[in-house]
Amino acid sequence: MSLLDRKLLRDISAMRGQVITISLVIAAGIAVFVASISTYDSLRAGRDSFYLAGRFPQVFVTLKRAPLSILPQINEIPGVAAVQARIVRDVIVDRPTSLLPVSARIVSIEGGGDEPLARLYIRRGMAPMPGDARSVAINEAFAEANGVVPGEGIRVILNGRVQTFEIAGIALSPEFVYSVKPGLPIPDDRLYAVVWMDRRAAEAAFDMKAAFNDLLVSLAPGTDAQSVVAELDRLLEPYGSVGAIERRDQPSNRFLEDELNQQKVMSVTIPFIFFGVAAFLLNVTLGRLVAAQREQIAALKALGFAARPIAAHYLKLVAIIVLLASLLGVPAGLAFGEAMIASYHGFFRLPALIFQITPWSAVVGICASFVMAAIGVLSSLRSVTVLAPAVAMRPVAPMGFRRSWIEGLMTPLIFKPHRIMVFRNVAGRPVRTALTIMGIAFAVPMVVLGLFWRDAIDHMIDVQFNLVDRGNVAVTFPRPSDRNIINNLSREPGVLAIEGQRIVPVRFRAGHRTYLTSVVGLPDRSELRRPHDTALRPIEVSTEGIMLTRRLADRLEVKAGDTITVEVMEGRRRKRDLPVSAVVDEMIGMGSYMSIAALNHLTGEGDVVSAAAIYVDASTLPLLSERFKNLPAIESVAMKSYTLASFMDKIANLVLVSAGILTLFGIIIAVGVVYNSARIGLQERAWELASLRVLGFSRAEVARILFGEFALEIGVGVPLGLAISQGIISLIAHFHSTESFQIPGVIGARTYAVSALIVIASALASAYVVRRRIDRLDLVSVLKTRD
Repeated sequence: MSLLDRKLLRDISAMRGQVITISLVIAAGIAVFVASISTYDSLRAGRDSFYLAGRFPQVFVTLKRAPLSILPQINEIPGVAAVQARIVRDVIVDRPTSLLPVSARIVSIEGGGDEPLARLYIRRGMAPMPGDARSVAINEAFAEANGVVPGEGIRVILNGRVQTFEIAGIALSPEFVYSVKPGLPIPDDRLYAVVWMDRRAAEAAFDMKAAFNDLLVSLAPGTDAQSVVAELDRLLEPYGSVGAIERRDQPSNRFLEDELNQQKVMSVTIPFIFFGVAAFLLNVTLGRLVAAQREQIAALKALGFAARPIAAHYLKLVAIIVLLASLLGVPAGLAFGEAMIASYHGFFRLPALIFQITPWSAVVGICASFVMAAIGVLSSLRSVTVLAPAVAMRPVAPMGFRRSWIEGLMTPLIFKPHRIMVFRNVAGRPVRTALTIMGIAFAVPMVVLGLFWRDAIDHMIDVQFNLVDRGNVAVTFPRPSDRNIINNLSREPGVLAIEGQRIVPVRFRAGHRTYLTSVVGLPDRSELRRPHDTALRPIEVSTEGIMLTRRLADRLEVKAGDTITVEVMEGRRRKRDLPVSAVVDEMIGMGSYMSIAALNHLTGEGDVVSAAAIYVDASTLPLLSERFKNLPAIESVAMKSYTLASFMDKIANLVLVSAGILTLFGIIIAVGVVYNSARIGLQERAWELASLRVLGFSRAEVARILFGEFALEIGVGVPLGLAISQGIISLIAHFHSTESFQIPGVIGARTYAVSALIVIASALASAYVVRRRIDRLDLVSVLKTRD
């Protein structure tokens, strides 16, 4: 073994605490990078394979009723490869064990599940065979949430009649990877089912003989979807089409795409932040480590070692640290990624959602870590090796201390001698002090990055479910109804307040940009649904214009004061140009608002409502829900408490899995930064501290001087880090917001406090370790290093 290799082993043994903590910092960056990239690739692979095997179409059309005889004309549209006409209807499931009415979507099938488009994937049992009018298949999410198995019966209310079907199978569909009740942004698998039945049974139940009200269209490769959508709208408008939509706007796919896009952004932004902070810390830490061994490097040069072998020696140190980090980081990334994919299993219903590590992510993560660490070492090494050995072996010239103006402002009682020494050491090395403070400051946002998600979730709930949606029950009606229904519902037991709403499907046009959605008509001075601006101030609906949510306004590229075309997609299908009266901020979904009077005037249907927001005495909710189950005028019911529980179960848990792991990695980085700052500070000051001991200073007095500097750096670095945190979190929130959800860049006081306490606790633990080393200083050996 060569002399340099023996030195390497001794260095690693002597610095084992620093080697381990630096390795943990690098391992955290590698783990986040590997997990983020691999999770994105695994989720995308699961989606692509299911969409391909399930023959997921590119265009979807919902209409009132059209004859099957029109299908040949649709097939002749240029670019259309395949079509499937279906019967789709929303119904109520009579489930006695459920507190609330269970909504379901009936979807007809013709080929026993092996459909031309939107093919079923059978998990258990089988799909209804052609001609079987007594069997159905249900979606897996509903079956698991309610403990339903093949062979059980399900009671469905069809056209006012209760019919019982046997559940033949449990299925998945690419159309319902993310199954959510229409009108709600969050799925509740306990109260929403997808039921597939044979076409003949659907025809008989809904009087749709030789007709359809839902159309799936597959396109030939290279076809422009917009031209097909335009032609379908023209052809099917007489049959009550509410507008064809492309795959990207299909509800299930849109949410899945939003999550993929968010995961893609996360795979870039968060690893970039982790690696960026780790790169800075490694450059500072390893650079100072090399500088502290200045005399050793000079002695090696004096003994005849060239610069290259010395550089190779320190690169070996870097390689060992990175190797240890890789052995920790890659398995940690694998565990992180598997936890993320596991959290997706109950969220996105894909047949094969398996975590598979992306090999290049591990290679890139390891190589990037080595390069970053090597840069820090070589840049400091160069500043030493360019010096002649005799010059480099000399002690660094002492700083020129002088009385500063700050000292003149302090009284002797405040500025005692040991405090003057602390202040002058800190002020005399401004670059080193600034780098240490920045290192500590950047450790703080790493902890905040993991903790702030809870604040974001709480803020989303508070804004969306307390400020915007102020009722605790929402009901929809099967068709627009006279306003008298609101008066009738107001007399139900426990109803304290009720407001009628009108929900109308519309298409917005702004130049060449279009978007198909619904507009909600609100009464004047609405109290149960109150849109808000950015400052969370309520905005009243205008009688002349339309309000858009910010993400919808961004998609249409309009702002308040601009004019857009509103095309009603039902009834008389009227069009009108309306000014955008305001842009409102909401956390979930993309929507729009109008005055209910203005909306009814636009549709020409008179004073009608299609939904109601209700505030109910909480003690009467069970009784009222049982009443609603037996009212034929009510199509669906949603209770805020159930919606919030579903939100926490679905969205929050998905976010908090990654947030918890990021918090752990952030703590590791904070500990690594603070500990290495303290240890290297001791290594750099060992000669001075030993000299003070010889001059008669006690161990406590020597430690007080070193820790005084450290405390000053912590005292400046932590507040600076808290200020930096807000900028980093705002950036993360901006890039992570999607069309489905807006992540607020909100950091609570608790998160700030916990993050600061974690860094301070790391400092105290590091101080304890360093104090023990000060107590064990060998004065003779330390002072001989400068002789």
